[in-house]
Amino acid sequence: MINKLPPTLNLAEYIAKIQQLLHTNNEINIGLACELMKGQGIPASLQNILLNSSGNIILHCLRNHLIAPFARLQHLDLNNTELTELPSEISRLKNLTSINLAFNEIDEFPPVLIELRHLNTLNLSENYLSSLSFDIVHLHRLKTLHLGWNEFEEFPLEVLGLLKLEQLYLNENKLDKLPKEISELPCLTYLNLRWNEFEQFPIELTLIAQLKKLKFSENWINVLPPEIAQLQKLEQLYLSKTNLENVPPEIAQLRNLRMLDLSANQLDIFPEELLELYQLKQLNLAHNHVNSLPEGISQLTQLEVLELQGNYIKALPTEITQLQHLKKLSLNNNGLTHLPIEMGELESLEYLALEQNCLQKLPEGLAQLNKLKVLKLANNDFPEKEKEHIRQAFATIPQVNIQGLT
Repeated sequence: MINKLPPTLNLAEYIAKIQQLLHTNNEINIGLACELMKGQGIPASLQNILLNSSGNIILHCLRNHLIAPFARLQHLDLNNTELTELPSEISRLKNLTSINLAFNEIDEFPPVLIELRHLNTLNLSENYLSSLSFDIVHLHRLKTLHLGWNEFEEFPLEVLGLLKLEQLYLNENKLDKLPKEISELPCLTYLNLRWNEFEQFPIELTLIAQLKKLKFSENWINVLPPEIAQLQKLEQLYLSKTNLENVPPEIAQLRNLRMLDLSANQLDIFPEELLELYQLKQLNLAHNHVNSLPEGISQLTQLEVLELQGNYIKALPTEITQLQHLKKLSLNNNGLTHLPIEMGELESLEYLALEQNCLQKLPEGLAQLNKLKVLKLANNDFPEKEKEHIRQAFATIPQVNIQGLT
């Protein structure tokens, strides 16, 4: 509560004055605001303002030893505040459960962090870290650790002591191998290794028993090993831009897979093995060299998203129209000359992209898809008469955004 206000200043004016000083982002003014609050007190309305202030203001307050207003703070965002180290006063924020230190200039693990024993989320991405401190193992409750966009050339072994860790981000570093002990992280369900320097798929990954989501895109591995089948709990697998020419038959054993990204690779054919992934909801084969789809595509009965843009597909099998859960179908930049007349049977379809093909006509049934919202048609071979026919067919369905007919 307010202890004492200057006789010429009422409560509203006091709060307005503090806000004005804080939001100048000037260290002298913020220091003055802190001294005023130490002397005059902090009413409840000002307390809420402080808690919702930017990380930069909170940081200045801490440096001016104004700690009390933030004693119950649970989430602290110091993203992009030009930090090279952390003030020791942060150690007094004992209730912090997450701290965001991304986009700073930190090159050593801040020792003050180990005092924050309630932390479950720590974001140190976009800094200059190349190693960690063993002291990080004292963060016994840590579940999510962001270390992406740093300078790690070797896997930080200190992470192996975080036995409650569930999500680990090491994307955009310089890793080329993993320790076999990574399989000893008992709770790890998500691992992001995108854009490192791996030249082969690490067998160690296949030993992480609880892994559900793996991002491994933009590593030039060329080959996926048969041991991939050991990841029986895997639900999401990202392998874009890995220079794959095929996938091993064993991938069919990943029966819990819901999302598979194989985009921007060197696949010449649709991998038949994928047809056994009956739980698959999202499949991305964009920007490969696929020239046809198998009739067995209808086996993927749970499929909701199918991305095939940037291939060499000239025709679709009729069986694709049996995908009753399909919501998004991307076929831009192929060689399509026609579509199955049964396309109107895709009752769940919301998004259909057909740009940059060789189409001259659309199936009549498309205008009967009452869930369709986006239809992309630019750069095809529609004669003017067909364009007008399409406009008229969809005229009574205002929710459909038709793009590319002008």
